[in-house]
Amino acid sequence: MKGSSLYAGMSLVEVLLVIAIIGIMAAMVIPYISSMRGLATDQVARQQQAELQTALGSWIASQSSGPGGLAAAREAYNGATGAKLQLIQSYLQPSTYSVLTGNGDNVTSSALTGANAYLQFSDWSSGSQPVVQWINR
Repeated sequence: MKGSSLYAGMSLVEVLLVIAIIGIMAAMVIPYISSMRGLATDQVARQQQAELQTALGSWIASQSSGPGGLAAAREAYNGATGAKLQLIQSYLQPSTYSVLTGNGDNVTSSALTGANAYLQFSDWSSGSQPVVQWINR
């Protein structure tokens, strides 16, 4: 019964065919995975922008309820040139604040760098609200 088994192993052609199929599948999947990673980076960066905007809104609400009201809050905000990230630090989650880097009124992070952007605090003029703007590099 030595020669009675149908297949004792795989031939070289079968092995090469399997390797070729796996290579074709990998070539189709890798670009998809890469694009999903880029989308995830953009999503994290947009989330950081939203968290900064929320923290800024909380800071404004807190400051404008004190003496001097909204005008005093606006004066403190506009006077914090280059230090607006530190101004709202206590309104951010520590894990969020730890990944952000402030440079003047600009904010960046690894996610923002990956998205080829940075965030910028707008000026606060009378009759408006300050915003955290998305700036493409």
